[in-house]
Amino acid sequence: MRTVPAILALLVLVCASLAEAARLDTTPDTLIARASRLRDATELPWNPDAGYLGNLRHVQILAPDCLVRVISGPENRVISGHSAVSVNERSTLLDPGRPGKPVPRDVVLTARGPAAGTATGACFTLQLATAHDFLFGGDRLTLLFDRTALPVMRIFLNPSAGLRLWFEDVRIGLLVVGSNADALGGGTGQVSVLTLDGSRRSTSLLFHDMEARRIGVSATTAGARFSIRIGPQTHAGYAQPARAPGVIARHYPIWIDGPVSALEVPFGRVDAMPITDAIRAQARALREAVLRRAGPRPAPPRGPVPDPLEAFGDDNEPPSPQQRVAEVLQRFVPAGVRIGKVDLWKGGAALEGEAPDERAARTFVTALNRSGEVRNAQIAFIRPGTGGVAWRATVDLLCEAPGGPSRCLSGAGSAYTREQVDEALRPTLGRDPQQASIAFDGEFVRIEGRAAEVDARAAMQRVREGAPWLEGGYQTYGKDRFTARTRMVCMVPPRPDGICAAGPTGR
Repeated sequence: MRTVPAILALLVLVCASLAEAARLDTTPDTLIARASRLRDATELPWNPDAGYLGNLRHVQILAPDCLVRVISGPENRVISGHSAVSVNERSTLLDPGRPGKPVPRDVVLTARGPAAGTATGACFTLQLATAHDFLFGGDRLTLLFDRTALPVMRIFLNPSAGLRLWFEDVRIGLLVVGSNADALGGGTGQVSVLTLDGSRRSTSLLFHDMEARRIGVSATTAGARFSIRIGPQTHAGYAQPARAPGVIARHYPIWIDGPVSALEVPFGRVDAMPITDAIRAQARALREAVLRRAGPRPAPPRGPVPDPLEAFGDDNEPPSPQQRVAEVLQRFVPAGVRIGKVDLWKGGAALEGEAPDERAARTFVTALNRSGEVRNAQIAFIRPGTGGVAWRATVDLLCEAPGGPSRCLSGAGSAYTREQVDEALRPTLGRDPQQASIAFDGEFVRIEGRAAEVDARAAMQRVREGAPWLEGGYQTYGKDRFTARTRMVCMVPPRPDGICAAGPTGR
């Protein structure tokens, strides 16, 4: 739904500012995860004949000559206007559902309105609670997003003529508008991340009246027109394929309400200009025309509508796995160092953030290796940043995923004792080794005993399988004697409030 340049432009900006303490940056990934949690939180009614659309994921609307109003609400449903609407479900062909979770529905809504300009009011109103991917098409289709509040709205405009869209006082986390249509769009409201993408020269996306903290704009075709607002806290970038200045740059215009010099242009040069009265007038005329055609806003069908951005805000939802990692590792952060982003994979993670200087970043990585929460922490890069340096570090987790069972030996206190190791290891060794002794120096475990070689090898195989808190090392076997030396996975017992959950003793 987004082109490669749009994604690259957004990635340039995504780590531009970091939250206080252990609060992670608001990024497209975190907002999409929030939208998915919202969709999975409650089973919504599915009755397409009555207009109820269940737990929506993807929505395609084909409605030439129509005005479609989009509002927020407690359910996903179609509210009748002056056109009949057909509902076609495609989700059963793509995703049969997940055990224990609502089925994510993909639907196509089709309507045909009266002749363009002959009717006031919406062909139909779409009330949204969970959907975040949209495909719109139809010549002379008009879309009004009326005070819509959602964590994510990713919108793509299919090739159409005379398509218009307006966002009226919206609150959206991630708003993506991609156009391959003859389209004019704009809006007001607040978003965290705004991505605009135009691949048709007849596209004009005028969003200079919308407040956004991060903006990524891309144009893959000369002639697309954009306008944005860059405020004191806004980071904005523009990407386009042409790299030459001068005449070529003028084919990629963008008007800026704010300091033109604040626009980052990482992939080429564009014709960036201060906002003009003509651009402002064009956006005002679009708003007036859309609102006039839409008519009065209908009352919500079921009274006041809860705001999903507040119901699933950072302070009200359980911490994500990424947030859990950041909060635990915050204990080891030196002064001035901040964690802004956490990427996870099976058994590992990458951390990104800012530090006052390179020494502080390396001090943090050293502290991580001593923390007992992760291991093998390594610097991936350190680069000059705003007021310091930006850094990235990779770590190995001590479980497959945050909250999962730890590979570490459970135990009390701030360090393992020989008694804890001995108590956990002897049942695994079994009775075959006679007079086995276990020594522990805080990191390495040494096992010696008397046994026939076949019995000794069997005992060490049991250790490898039954003591995942040990790793590596060597074994030597002699006549009726054996010696083994292995290393503890963790140097300290797992904390009850750590990244990983402590398992049973000896496991």
